[in-house]
Amino acid sequence: MMKVKMTEAIRKIFVNASGRWKLPNDDKMVPERIAIVGTGPRGISVIERIASKLTERQTLRPLVIYAIDSVEVGCGRIWRTDQPDWLIMNTRCKNATMFPNAPDEGAWRPGYGPTFMEWWRQVDTNYPGPSGYAPRGLYGKYLKFVLDVIELNLPDNMSLERVQDRVVNITEHVDQYELTFESGRSALHVDRLIICSGYPHREKSKHAENMAGSSVRHLTSFDILETFQSGLSLPLDLSEQVIGIRGLGLSFYDVLSELTIGRGGRYVVEQGTLQYVPSGNEPKLIVAGSRGGLPLPVRGKDDRPANLVYVPQFFTTSRVASIRANGPACFRSSYLPWITAEVNLVYVEKVLGSDQYGQFRKKLDASEVTSDTVMHVMSQLARPYGIDKLLDLGALAAPFQGLSFNSQEEFRRAVVSVVGEDVAQADRGEFNDPIKAALDVLRHIRPIIRKAVDLGGLTRSSHHDFITKMARTIAFLSSGPSRTRAKQLLALIQCGKLELLGPSATFRKTDEAAVVASSDKVKDYSVEIDVLIDAYVAAPNVDLDENPVIRSLADAGLLRNFMGVGGAEVTSKPFHPITVKGEVKDRIHVLGIPTESARWFLHVGLVEPGVWDEFIDDADTIANTSIQNLVFGAPEVVSFDNGLSTNCNADPDKYLN
Repeated sequence: MMKVKMTEAIRKIFVNASGRWKLPNDDKMVPERIAIVGTGPRGISVIERIASKLTERQTLRPLVIYAIDSVEVGCGRIWRTDQPDWLIMNTRCKNATMFPNAPDEGAWRPGYGPTFMEWWRQVDTNYPGPSGYAPRGLYGKYLKFVLDVIELNLPDNMSLERVQDRVVNITEHVDQYELTFESGRSALHVDRLIICSGYPHREKSKHAENMAGSSVRHLTSFDILETFQSGLSLPLDLSEQVIGIRGLGLSFYDVLSELTIGRGGRYVVEQGTLQYVPSGNEPKLIVAGSRGGLPLPVRGKDDRPANLVYVPQFFTTSRVASIRANGPACFRSSYLPWITAEVNLVYVEKVLGSDQYGQFRKKLDASEVTSDTVMHVMSQLARPYGIDKLLDLGALAAPFQGLSFNSQEEFRRAVVSVVGEDVAQADRGEFNDPIKAALDVLRHIRPIIRKAVDLGGLTRSSHHDFITKMARTIAFLSSGPSRTRAKQLLALIQCGKLELLGPSATFRKTDEAAVVASSDKVKDYSVEIDVLIDAYVAAPNVDLDENPVIRSLADAGLLRNFMGVGGAEVTSKPFHPITVKGEVKDRIHVLGIPTESARWFLHVGLVEPGVWDEFIDDADTIANTSIQNLVFGAPEVVSFDNGLSTNCNADPDKYLN
């Protein structure tokens, strides 16, 4: 081997007395330590982004990532892998990935890997196709696969330590944070904290823990998210029990599955209709209710042409930027008219067909409209084409608003009619059915809504109104489950196993310690229930969250409530928390659900394949900030005495013998 002579000057800089490489400012080469608390999709995405960046750009200072989760490192509690298969995702498998880029000719690695759909197709012979809805536990296995790919391809000087333990306290010290654990393991000292702790915690009722095997009537209430983590504390045989469910959202369908399929029941198709076949172990009756009295509308059949991107016409990024430039706005007057117009533009297009819609659109484009006039102008232009009424988002979300019913049978017929029509619309497709296509617009413009409302985009009063009212309406209309869920619901009503309560449902404890479910909008109907399950997802609130991670930071004044609505107040990207004293903690990042209300609609922890969306960009920005204290860059290529060039980061012995 040709020997290469290194100049003495270079030797003094880069080689120590023992012949090993040393680095300038050796005291700065101690590892940078980062704790990521919570390893659901948000936490994994940050790890993936850091690893990807350090693969592309070499660091001379070591980095240690601690991936911490109290339930299952790599997927967290919502996506834990031991969940039963009847708990399914509400997103089609083709619409999910954790890799920003598709695989290339190289190995799977940070930045490049299979989408969830591609992975599922490879590991399961029963893969249902791109429109399939996967079990949540299966997606959890995909997340763990992603973490494995990251760890197996970590760049030099980056290491990953998985910590499955519950953080019970976080203490701030000078230039570092101390994490203590429930198991009693040694405290962890880190330089940076990334909080991705997800949904808020509420302790399970002691009544719930004592319920299994008991035939005594109890009021039993607990958060359904505790079900995902611990399982329902109910006996397998519920044949003598009347179960109440508070809430008709996505978690309601999970509870419904637990109480039916989870007790041995099954659904069969007879004469083209889905029917429920009882096992005898499900509840004698399930009684469910909510404020509005209506379950979430379901997603339409997947009939949207591939790669067809929705381009907003009224509610555009540029319009939102123009409005925000003038300071905090009122959502109802500044933004809602444009959102409603956007939804109705698609509705009119689907109702009229291409030829008549072209005529309508030509007239609309020739009209000058403002937020005050746009809906009036659209309504006037649509009327000659036979469209007497445009869609009202509030009315769609609350069809029973202001109505009363003379009997439960009358309300049952009404709700079955509404749900049945919703299913019929969904069967026609979310691209072709006018109403489903229109409501699908709300899904496409979510990122633009976030640009309008996030981090102080609204006045204080409007922000409160948005979070407590309008945001719920938009989420209700745009985040529903698959058609199968609604068909199962109708089958349960038909066989007498399920009753939905009227609007403004209540669950009241009587003087006899019984719980009675009823609605004051439905005459002469009430049911005494044995067990009450709370299927509402608690809204993030730093003042009430019992998760010790949030609790310890909030109690220390490191987190504060955003505008009194609930979530943690943070800066714009990279989402540093703002303390009760108004200071910015630039070594902490709070990402995702804990900041809900300061930001909006963060519940969807999925990345659309091929789209660099906010989910990726959030993680990417935090990754950039997290590695800013590392020493980057191999020393420049230098010339040696024989004229050959090589990189100074190679093994020095190769050139010194």
